[in-house]
Amino acid sequence: MRYTLEVQKLLNRANQENIHPKDAGKLLVQAIQIADANEDVELGYELRSDLMDKEWGLSDRTEFVSLFSWMLNAYDADPENYEIEDLLWKYKWIINELYSNPDVPLEQIELVLEDYKRRLEEKGLGIRSYYSKQLNEALYQQDAAKSTTFLDLVNAVPRDELSDCNACEMDTEVTYLINEGDFGNAYTKALPLLQKQFTCAHVPVITFCQLCYMAIRNNEFEKAAELFHQAEEGLQEVEDDSSLITSIGALIVYLFHTDKDKGWHYIEKYLPWADSTKTSRRFFFSLNMAEALKQEDQEKEVTIELPHEHPLYTTSNTYKVKDLYDHYYQEAQRYAVEFDERNRNSNFSLQIEKALS
Repeated sequence: MRYTLEVQKLLNRANQENIHPKDAGKLLVQAIQIADANEDVELGYELRSDLMDKEWGLSDRTEFVSLFSWMLNAYDADPENYEIEDLLWKYKWIINELYSNPDVPLEQIELVLEDYKRRLEEKGLGIRSYYSKQLNEALYQQDAAKSTTFLDLVNAVPRDELSDCNACEMDTEVTYLINEGDFGNAYTKALPLLQKQFTCAHVPVITFCQLCYMAIRNNEFEKAAELFHQAEEGLQEVEDDSSLITSIGALIVYLFHTDKDKGWHYIEKYLPWADSTKTSRRFFFSLNMAEALKQEDQEKEVTIELPHEHPLYTTSNTYKVKDLYDHYYQEAQRYAVEFDERNRNSNFSLQIEKALS
Protein backbone atom coordinates (compact mmCIF):
# COMPACT_ATOMS: atom_id res chain seq x y z
CA MET A 1 0.00 0.00 0.00
CA ARG A 2 1.66 3.15 -1.24
CA TYR A 3 0.14 5.48 1.36
CA THR A 4 1.79 3.54 4.20
CA LEU A 5 5.18 4.35 2.65
CA GLU A 6 4.31 8.04 2.71
CA VAL A 7 3.28 7.71 6.36
CA GLN A 8 6.52 5.88 7.22
CA LYS A 9 8.61 8.64 5.64
CA LEU A 10 6.80 11.22 7.77
CA LEU A 11 7.26 9.06 10.86
CA ASN A 12 10.98 8.72 10.21
CA ARG A 13 11.30 12.50 10.04
CA ALA A 14 9.12 12.99 13.14
CA ASN A 15 11.27 10.58 15.15
CA GLN A 16 14.61 12.18 14.33
CA GLU A 17 16.65 12.69 17.48
CA ASN A 18 17.01 16.48 17.40
CA ILE A 19 13.62 17.47 16.01
CA HIS A 20 11.52 19.88 18.09
CA PRO A 21 8.27 18.32 19.41
CA LYS A 22 6.18 20.97 17.62
CA ASP A 23 7.81 20.20 14.28
CA ALA A 24 7.39 16.48 14.90
CA GLY A 25 3.74 17.12 15.69
CA LYS A 26 3.16 18.85 12.34
CA LEU A 27 4.59 15.85 10.52
CA LEU A 28 2.35 13.48 12.50
CA VAL A 29 -0.71 15.59 11.63
CA GLN A 30 0.14 15.09 7.95
CA ALA A 31 0.50 11.36 8.53
CA ILE A 32 -2.88 11.22 10.28
CA GLN A 33 -4.53 13.00 7.36
CA ILE A 34 -3.13 10.38 4.98
CA ALA A 35 -4.31 7.49 7.19
CA ASP A 36 -7.78 9.00 7.51
CA ALA A 37 -8.04 9.65 3.76
CA ASN A 38 -7.38 5.95 3.26
CA GLU A 39 -9.83 4.95 6.04
CA ASP A 40 -7.07 3.12 7.92
CA VAL A 41 -8.46 3.28 11.45
CA GLU A 42 -5.74 1.20 13.11
CA LEU A 43 -2.98 3.35 11.63
CA GLY A 44 -4.91 6.51 12.50
CA TYR A 45 -5.16 5.30 16.09
CA GLU A 46 -1.44 4.55 16.33
CA LEU A 47 -0.49 7.92 14.83
CA ARG A 48 -2.79 9.82 17.15
CA SER A 49 -1.24 8.02 20.11
CA ASP A 50 2.20 9.08 18.85
CA LEU A 51 1.05 12.68 18.47
CA MET A 52 -0.31 12.71 22.02
CA ASP A 53 3.10 11.50 23.21
CA LYS A 54 4.73 14.44 21.41
CA GLU A 55 2.22 17.02 22.65
CA TRP A 56 2.54 15.85 26.25
CA GLY A 57 5.87 17.71 26.40
CA LEU A 58 4.38 21.01 25.20
CA SER A 59 2.72 23.82 27.10
CA ASP A 60 0.25 24.25 24.24
CA ARG A 61 -1.48 20.91 23.60
CA THR A 62 -3.78 22.08 20.83
CA GLU A 63 -4.86 18.66 19.55
CA PHE A 64 -4.80 16.74 22.84
CA VAL A 65 -8.50 16.40 23.61
CA SER A 66 -9.69 15.87 20.04
CA LEU A 67 -6.99 13.23 19.47
CA PHE A 68 -8.04 11.30 22.53
CA SER A 69 -11.77 11.58 21.79
CA TRP A 70 -11.15 9.99 18.38
CA MET A 71 -9.08 7.22 19.96
CA LEU A 72 -11.71 6.52 22.62
CA ASN A 73 -14.42 6.23 19.96
CA ALA A 74 -12.23 3.88 17.91
CA TYR A 75 -11.61 1.73 20.97
CA ASP A 76 -15.29 1.55 21.88
CA ALA A 77 -16.13 0.49 18.32
CA ASP A 78 -13.56 -2.34 18.37
CA PRO A 79 -12.18 -2.89 21.89
CA GLU A 80 -10.40 -6.15 21.04
CA ASN A 81 -8.10 -4.32 18.63
CA TYR A 82 -6.40 -1.89 21.03
CA GLU A 83 -4.40 -1.90 24.27
CA ILE A 84 -6.64 -0.65 27.08
CA GLU A 85 -3.79 0.15 29.49
CA ASP A 86 -2.16 2.68 27.15
CA LEU A 87 -5.54 4.25 26.41
CA LEU A 88 -6.41 4.58 30.10
CA TRP A 89 -2.98 6.09 30.82
CA LYS A 90 -3.66 8.76 28.22
CA TYR A 91 -7.12 9.20 29.76
CA LYS A 92 -5.28 10.38 32.90
CA TRP A 93 -3.54 13.05 30.82
CA ILE A 94 -6.87 14.19 29.42
CA ILE A 95 -8.43 14.57 32.87
CA ASN A 96 -5.55 16.89 33.83
CA GLU A 97 -5.99 18.83 30.60
CA LEU A 98 -9.71 19.31 31.16
CA TYR A 99 -9.12 20.55 34.70
CA SER A 100 -6.54 23.01 33.36
CA ASN A 101 -9.00 24.59 30.90
CA PRO A 102 -11.40 27.03 32.62
CA ASP A 103 -13.82 26.79 29.69
CA VAL A 104 -14.61 23.15 30.49
CA PRO A 105 -17.60 23.01 32.87
CA LEU A 106 -17.21 21.21 36.18
CA GLU A 107 -20.15 18.95 35.33
CA GLN A 108 -18.37 17.74 32.19
CA ILE A 109 -15.19 16.98 34.14
CA GLU A 110 -17.21 15.03 36.69
CA LEU A 111 -18.81 12.97 33.91
CA VAL A 112 -15.39 12.25 32.42
CA LEU A 113 -14.06 11.20 35.83
CA GLU A 114 -16.95 8.79 36.32
CA ASP A 115 -16.44 7.36 32.83
CA TYR A 116 -12.75 6.84 33.63
CA LYS A 117 -13.66 5.14 36.91
CA ARG A 118 -16.20 2.88 35.15
CA ARG A 119 -13.60 1.79 32.62
CA LEU A 120 -11.10 0.98 35.39
CA GLU A 121 -13.63 -1.13 37.24
CA GLU A 122 -14.78 -2.93 34.08
CA LYS A 123 -11.19 -4.06 33.50
CA GLY A 124 -10.76 -5.19 37.09
CA LEU A 125 -8.37 -2.33 37.91
CA GLY A 126 -8.31 -0.38 41.16
CA ILE A 127 -9.40 3.24 41.48
CA ARG A 128 -6.24 4.67 43.04
CA SER A 129 -5.55 6.67 39.84
CA TYR A 130 -9.15 7.96 39.87
CA TYR A 131 -8.51 9.47 43.30
CA SER A 132 -5.03 10.64 42.25
CA LYS A 133 -6.47 12.86 39.52
CA GLN A 134 -8.71 14.57 42.04
CA LEU A 135 -5.83 14.87 44.51
CA ASN A 136 -3.68 16.55 41.86
CA GLU A 137 -6.38 19.10 41.15
CA ALA A 138 -6.94 19.78 44.86
CA LEU A 139 -3.21 20.45 45.19
CA TYR A 140 -3.22 22.80 42.19
CA GLN A 141 -6.05 24.70 43.83
CA GLN A 142 -4.26 24.56 47.22
CA ASP A 143 -7.50 23.28 48.72
CA ALA A 144 -6.24 21.91 52.05
CA ALA A 145 -9.37 19.98 53.04
CA LYS A 146 -9.83 18.26 49.67
CA SER A 147 -6.11 17.55 49.42
CA THR A 148 -6.20 15.69 52.73
CA THR A 149 -9.37 13.81 51.79
CA PHE A 150 -8.03 12.60 48.44
CA LEU A 151 -4.54 11.83 49.74
CA ASP A 152 -6.16 9.52 52.30
CA LEU A 153 -8.32 7.93 49.59
CA VAL A 154 -5.30 7.38 47.34
CA ASN A 155 -3.33 5.73 50.13
CA ALA A 156 -6.28 3.51 51.06
CA VAL A 157 -6.21 1.78 47.65
CA PRO A 158 -3.40 -0.59 46.55
CA ARG A 159 -1.11 0.40 43.69
CA ASP A 160 -1.66 -1.12 40.25
CA GLU A 161 -0.51 -0.60 36.66
CA LEU A 162 -2.51 2.63 36.28
CA SER A 163 -1.10 4.21 39.45
CA ASP A 164 1.36 7.06 39.09
CA CYS A 165 4.97 5.91 39.38
CA ASN A 166 6.75 5.99 42.75
CA ALA A 167 8.59 9.19 41.83
CA CYS A 168 5.39 11.02 40.89
CA GLU A 169 3.50 9.83 43.96
CA MET A 170 6.37 10.93 46.20
CA ASP A 171 6.47 14.33 44.48
CA THR A 172 2.73 14.63 45.08
CA GLU A 173 3.26 14.09 48.82
CA VAL A 174 6.03 16.71 48.75
CA THR A 175 3.60 19.16 47.13
CA TYR A 176 1.04 18.39 49.83
CA LEU A 177 3.56 19.27 52.57
CA ILE A 178 4.64 22.43 50.72
CA ASN A 179 1.02 23.56 50.49
CA GLU A 180 0.77 22.95 54.23
CA GLY A 181 3.72 25.31 54.69
CA ASP A 182 5.87 22.51 56.12
CA PHE A 183 9.11 23.04 54.21
CA GLY A 184 11.22 20.98 56.61
CA ASN A 185 9.16 17.82 56.24
CA ALA A 186 8.69 18.46 52.53
CA TYR A 187 12.46 18.59 52.05
CA THR A 188 12.94 15.43 54.10
CA LYS A 189 10.19 13.62 52.17
CA ALA A 190 11.87 14.70 48.92
CA LEU A 191 15.36 13.40 49.79
CA PRO A 192 15.00 10.13 47.79
CA LEU A 193 13.97 12.28 44.81
CA LEU A 194 16.74 14.82 45.32
CA GLN A 195 19.20 11.92 45.42
CA LYS A 196 17.56 10.52 42.25
CA GLN A 197 16.68 7.20 43.83
CA PHE A 198 13.33 7.57 42.03
CA THR A 199 12.95 9.42 38.74
CA CYS A 200 10.37 10.02 36.03
CA ALA A 201 10.02 12.24 32.96
CA HIS A 202 9.48 15.39 35.08
CA VAL A 203 10.63 14.21 38.50
CA PRO A 204 12.80 15.34 40.22
CA VAL A 205 13.06 18.49 38.04
CA ILE A 206 9.69 19.81 39.20
CA THR A 207 10.56 18.80 42.77
CA PHE A 208 13.76 20.87 42.67
CA CYS A 209 11.80 23.84 41.33
CA GLN A 210 9.00 23.86 43.88
CA LEU A 211 11.40 23.30 46.80
CA CYS A 212 13.66 26.08 45.50
CA TYR A 213 10.67 28.41 45.45
CA MET A 214 9.63 27.42 48.95
CA ALA A 215 13.20 27.77 50.27
CA ILE A 216 13.54 31.34 49.00
CA ARG A 217 10.13 32.20 50.45
CA ASN A 218 11.48 30.91 53.78
CA ASN A 219 14.69 32.97 53.38
CA GLU A 220 16.78 29.78 53.28
CA PHE A 221 19.14 31.19 50.65
CA GLU A 222 21.85 28.52 50.80
CA LYS A 223 19.41 25.65 50.39
CA ALA A 224 17.53 27.55 47.67
CA ALA A 225 20.77 28.09 45.74
CA GLU A 226 21.60 24.38 45.91
CA LEU A 227 18.12 23.44 44.70
CA PHE A 228 18.29 26.00 41.88
CA HIS A 229 21.57 24.51 40.67
CA GLN A 230 20.03 21.03 40.66
CA ALA A 231 16.94 22.33 38.83
CA GLU A 232 19.08 23.96 36.12
CA GLU A 233 20.98 20.72 35.60
CA GLY A 234 17.71 18.83 35.27
CA LEU A 235 16.27 21.33 32.78
CA GLN A 236 19.22 20.77 30.46
CA GLU A 237 18.02 17.20 29.99
CA VAL A 238 14.51 18.31 28.94
CA GLU A 239 15.35 21.59 27.23
CA ASP A 240 12.46 21.46 24.72
CA ASP A 241 9.77 20.45 27.24
CA SER A 242 7.67 23.62 27.39
CA SER A 243 5.09 21.91 29.63
CA LEU A 244 7.52 22.73 32.46
CA ILE A 245 6.78 26.45 32.17
CA THR A 246 5.08 26.55 35.59
CA SER A 247 8.18 25.10 37.26
CA ILE A 248 10.38 27.57 35.41
CA GLY A 249 8.18 30.38 36.71
CA ALA A 250 9.05 29.27 40.24
CA LEU A 251 12.75 29.57 39.38
CA ILE A 252 12.20 33.11 38.06
CA VAL A 253 10.83 34.07 41.47
CA TYR A 254 14.00 32.68 43.05
CA LEU A 255 16.22 34.63 40.64
CA PHE A 256 14.52 37.95 41.32
CA HIS A 257 15.47 37.47 44.96
CA THR A 258 19.08 36.57 44.18
CA ASP A 259 20.21 37.49 40.63
CA LYS A 260 17.86 39.83 38.78
CA ASP A 261 20.01 39.98 35.64
CA LYS A 262 19.75 36.23 35.25
CA GLY A 263 16.05 36.49 36.08
CA TRP A 264 15.51 38.83 33.12
CA HIS A 265 17.43 36.38 30.93
CA TYR A 266 15.11 33.59 32.03
CA ILE A 267 12.05 35.71 31.26
CA GLU A 268 13.31 36.51 27.78
CA LYS A 269 14.17 32.87 27.10
CA TYR A 270 11.02 31.20 28.40
CA LEU A 271 8.26 33.76 27.85
CA PRO A 272 7.25 32.28 24.46
CA TRP A 273 6.46 28.98 26.22
CA ALA A 274 3.92 30.69 28.47
CA ASP A 275 2.39 32.83 25.74
CA SER A 276 1.50 29.73 23.71
CA THR A 277 -0.91 28.28 26.28
CA LYS A 278 -4.30 29.38 27.64
CA THR A 279 -4.51 26.82 30.45
CA SER A 280 -3.79 26.91 34.18
CA ARG A 281 -0.10 26.78 33.22
CA ARG A 282 -0.59 30.36 32.02
CA PHE A 283 -2.17 31.36 35.35
CA PHE A 284 0.66 29.95 37.43
CA PHE A 285 3.34 31.47 35.21
CA SER A 286 1.63 34.88 35.29
CA LEU A 287 1.38 34.67 39.07
CA ASN A 288 5.08 33.78 39.32
CA MET A 289 5.92 36.68 37.01
CA ALA A 290 3.96 39.14 39.15
CA GLU A 291 5.60 37.82 42.30
CA ALA A 292 9.07 38.07 40.73
CA LEU A 293 8.58 41.54 39.23
CA LYS A 294 7.31 42.83 42.56
CA GLN A 295 10.92 42.44 43.79
CA GLU A 296 12.19 44.85 41.12
CA ASP A 297 12.22 48.67 41.08
CA GLN A 298 8.84 49.52 39.54
CA GLU A 299 10.11 52.71 37.90
CA LYS A 300 13.06 50.97 36.25
CA GLU A 301 13.17 50.62 32.47
CA VAL A 302 14.48 47.35 31.07
CA THR A 303 15.52 46.24 27.61
CA ILE A 304 14.10 42.84 26.81
CA GLU A 305 12.83 41.09 23.69
CA LEU A 306 9.18 40.13 24.06
CA PRO A 307 7.45 37.90 21.51
CA HIS A 308 5.82 39.97 18.76
CA GLU A 309 2.43 38.58 19.81
CA HIS A 310 2.84 39.90 23.36
CA PRO A 311 0.27 42.63 24.20
CA LEU A 312 3.05 44.97 25.43
CA TYR A 313 5.43 44.41 22.52
CA THR A 314 7.19 47.47 21.10
CA THR A 315 9.94 47.65 18.50
CA SER A 316 12.14 49.58 20.95
CA ASN A 317 12.26 46.53 23.29
CA THR A 318 12.19 48.94 26.23
CA TYR A 319 9.64 48.48 29.00
CA LYS A 320 8.85 49.91 32.40
CA VAL A 321 8.85 47.26 35.13
CA LYS A 322 5.53 48.52 36.51
CA ASP A 323 3.85 48.00 33.12
CA LEU A 324 5.11 44.42 33.01
CA TYR A 325 4.06 43.81 36.61
CA ASP A 326 0.57 45.24 36.00
CA HIS A 327 0.16 43.09 32.89
CA TYR A 328 0.98 39.82 34.66
CA TYR A 329 -0.89 40.69 37.82
CA GLN A 330 -4.02 41.48 35.80
CA GLU A 331 -3.58 38.36 33.69
CA ALA A 332 -3.30 36.19 36.81
CA GLN A 333 -6.41 37.87 38.21
CA ARG A 334 -8.35 37.29 35.00
CA TYR A 335 -7.52 33.59 34.94
CA ALA A 336 -8.24 33.30 38.67
CA VAL A 337 -11.75 34.68 38.14
CA GLU A 338 -12.38 32.19 35.31
CA PHE A 339 -11.15 29.20 37.31
CA ASP A 340 -12.93 30.25 40.50
CA GLU A 341 -16.22 30.69 38.63
CA ARG A 342 -15.82 27.25 37.08
CA ASN A 343 -14.77 25.62 40.36
CA ARG A 344 -17.31 27.53 42.47
CA ASN A 345 -14.74 28.62 45.03
CA SER A 346 -12.05 31.27 45.46
CA ASN A 347 -9.00 29.01 45.53
CA PHE A 348 -7.13 30.61 42.63
CA SER A 349 -7.78 34.15 43.86
CA LEU A 350 -6.54 33.17 47.31
CA GLN A 351 -3.28 31.98 45.76
CA ILE A 352 -2.72 35.47 44.31
CA GLU A 353 -3.29 37.04 47.72
CA LYS A 354 -0.90 34.56 49.34
CA ALA A 355 1.88 35.00 46.78
CA LEU A 356 1.76 38.79 46.63
CA SER A 357 1.08 39.61 50.27
